[in-house]
Amino acid sequence: MPDASVVSPLLDQYESVKSRYPGHLVLFRVGDFYETFGDDAKLLARELDVVLTARGADAQGVRMPMAGVPHHAVETYLGRLVRKGYKVALCDQLEDARQAKGLVRRDVTRVVTPGTVVEDQILGGSDHSFLAAAVLRRNGAGAYSAVDVSTGEWLRGESDGPGAEGLVSALAPFQPREILWAEERGEAPPLVGVLRREFPGARLEEAPSPLLESELPVALRAAVEGPALVSESDRRLGAYLRATQPRLLPHLAVVERGAAGRRLVLDAKTLRHLEINRPMNPDDTEGTTLLDVWDETTTAPGRRTMSFWLTNPLADVGPIVARHEAVAALVERGASLEELRERLRDVADLSRIATRVAGRRVRPEELIALRSSLRAVDAVRARLATGGLGGRLAELRNELSVPPELAAQLDTALPDAIAPGAEPQELFRSGHAPDVDRWKSAEEAALAELAALERREQETTGIKGLKVGYNQVFGYYLEVTRPHLARVPPHFHRRQTVAQAERFVTEELEVIEHRVLEAREAARAAAESRWEELLGRIDPHVVAVHRLARAVGEVDALATFAHLAQARGYVRPQVDGSGSLVVREGRHPVLERSLGERFVPNDTDLDAESDRLLVLTGPNMSGKSTYMRQVGLIVVLAQAGSFVPARFARIGCISQLFTRMGFTDEIGRGKSSFMVEMSEVAEILRSADERSLVLLDEVGRGTSTFDGLAIAWATLRHLHDTVHARTIVATHYHQLTDLVRALKAARNAHFAVQDRPDGIVLLHRLVPGATDRSYGVHVARLAGLPPSVLAEAERLLRELEAGGVGLSAPAPGRGRQRTPRYTQAVLLGGGPDRGEGWVDELRRLDVDRLSPEEALERLRTLRRRADAPADGPP
Repeated sequence: MPDASVVSPLLDQYESVKSRYPGHLVLFRVGDFYETFGDDAKLLARELDVVLTARGADAQGVRMPMAGVPHHAVETYLGRLVRKGYKVALCDQLEDARQAKGLVRRDVTRVVTPGTVVEDQILGGSDHSFLAAAVLRRNGAGAYSAVDVSTGEWLRGESDGPGAEGLVSALAPFQPREILWAEERGEAPPLVGVLRREFPGARLEEAPSPLLESELPVALRAAVEGPALVSESDRRLGAYLRATQPRLLPHLAVVERGAAGRRLVLDAKTLRHLEINRPMNPDDTEGTTLLDVWDETTTAPGRRTMSFWLTNPLADVGPIVARHEAVAALVERGASLEELRERLRDVADLSRIATRVAGRRVRPEELIALRSSLRAVDAVRARLATGGLGGRLAELRNELSVPPELAAQLDTALPDAIAPGAEPQELFRSGHAPDVDRWKSAEEAALAELAALERREQETTGIKGLKVGYNQVFGYYLEVTRPHLARVPPHFHRRQTVAQAERFVTEELEVIEHRVLEAREAARAAAESRWEELLGRIDPHVVAVHRLARAVGEVDALATFAHLAQARGYVRPQVDGSGSLVVREGRHPVLERSLGERFVPNDTDLDAESDRLLVLTGPNMSGKSTYMRQVGLIVVLAQAGSFVPARFARIGCISQLFTRMGFTDEIGRGKSSFMVEMSEVAEILRSADERSLVLLDEVGRGTSTFDGLAIAWATLRHLHDTVHARTIVATHYHQLTDLVRALKAARNAHFAVQDRPDGIVLLHRLVPGATDRSYGVHVARLAGLPPSVLAEAERLLRELEAGGVGLSAPAPGRGRQRTPRYTQAVLLGGGPDRGEGWVDELRRLDVDRLSPEEALERLRTLRRRADAPADGPP
């Protein structure tokens, strides 16, 4: 903690820095601590649970709040702050406090935000860490740019559709940790509100003004040519990076999200409903996702590639087939595939090491890992060179070319091993840095003199336990234990008293100490200079190492697809430009891993021309939702390049996959669960086309029976007649199954049930045709409803099934009341007993207020309706 006498000038310096970094939590280096003051101190104490103190006082006598963290533990505290969404500016001492004249010079040396982190201990794993910029115009046009500064990858594109929802859909697979937004306000919901809903864990900030195109690095400037709105998002993102990570900006490279930027569109809801890389329930920490069961990669780049491919599947037949051919070629290699994967295990996280070199955050031992990884990459390349592999694997073999100059520099400069925490002068191979070697030799010679001095003084004084020691406060000393103090000679000068001994210095010791410390400091300075020179020579290769890492990641992901196909018996899907979706004995990719042979495979037959709409019925828990997710996941896997869990699969390439599943609300935004469902269905109906796959689970269930049934039927009709999308709908509205028969490209199917005297057995087998029972009471029994409730439910169910939809029950003190019985005829154009409808209408008339002319007109209207024939099916 600083002395009170220096608090005022120190605070002036702090406030000067703080004014240049608004919105940042400024950690201010003071001695062995990073301190904060004022409101920042209160925030730090609250978020990190550290002690809040106070120092000094202003003109009104108010003491300044103050809180700090030890400098040696700052990375741990930084990680906690960043994960909570804070921007942190580290202000360091730029000179040795012992040599400073007046106040120590300080300035910000590092800015850390959730989207610009490069340190492993803060990143918390090998997953991508994206920073995104999102730009939305009043006319609904949108564009995004997303960068993972830790791997050097910059991606960009336009919205998946109009408005904030379309822009969020494009961003969803990235799951950004930090989002910069710019929006022209219109009538649509504000972009920031939609971003906050879909990315609750991300830090949001209004985007800075865009850079001029000429202000972007030359390599990036050439790559970001394109639509004006995309260019704007690029330049806004560039402005933010120039302020936070200026060293990294020149090393970023634009990479394609898919062939020509196209991909199978999976919006945020579809990613969540299919549980591709996150559980549907965000609070479910034990939920198993598709990524969990598919990620058997052996490298960090491989895991990122696998995750990216599963959340951004391809949408062009050519590139998909190229991946399948590569996987097939690796599968055919048999046992040698595992040898390739063993070689890959030796490859470290190349891209992040290279990024930390560029950002000067690399640890010495990481350069040792980089050197050994380059050798491992050569071994992987040699493996791919055997067996005459062609296609994409041949291209990857060429991309796995290690820069020879980089390998030579690392071999020449670095020793065989570097211990974590090694001193700078220990970082180089002997002979590589002559100035460092010279000063190390001088230090070793001076230390040898110290050892000789110790022996000589032991012999001269006869004190065998006399020893030379060192600490940072007093430097070198001669220590004598208390029993031998009477034998201390006059030329010993007392320096320090400790519990069991006294510490002394001599003139000769001080001379040798000066030589030791001088040599050590000179060796350190020379080594630090040489280290910076080495990193400077690596800098030109950073982009090449990033490319190498991406190639390693792709090889690893393809090898993992092949490994899974071998180990689990997956088949190569046929992906083409047809409108088919045919799967034989398909299995749910996730559930079959836990259920094993108990999982029941099922077929899928959809065709854009003849059978594009499938309506599923069946009991609760029979497998309808599982089946729909199974179909969606098989499509995702096939278009990501993987083999699939089935006996056979043919998939006409799909451009968009939409799902409506689950039952959620948004009470905080004033939306009921039914309103959320209708909003999602509306978005699907606006965006889907004939190349889409639509999976809908129980549309219309959150409102009254007739409203829900009408909405479900109209939705199916629109998808069938207008959109022409391949669609699977699960429903408990059994009336829909008769209506489906009127559609030329629709059919019914249901999950079979075996009735037994003691209950039912769910067979989980999909069979043609419809069923008219949901067995909800059976499920209620399994859930443990009281017997009396179950008995009443069964009685009412029998009554309903006998008479249509409607209930008659005795009112208190009265007989049973007559309630209209509604049947399927409502949707087929008739009504619930047409006469009863007129009776209700007549009852509502206020006869006393009708004029004779109005009464006659009402009578004529009723007569015309009585003479009109009932409508046919819609």
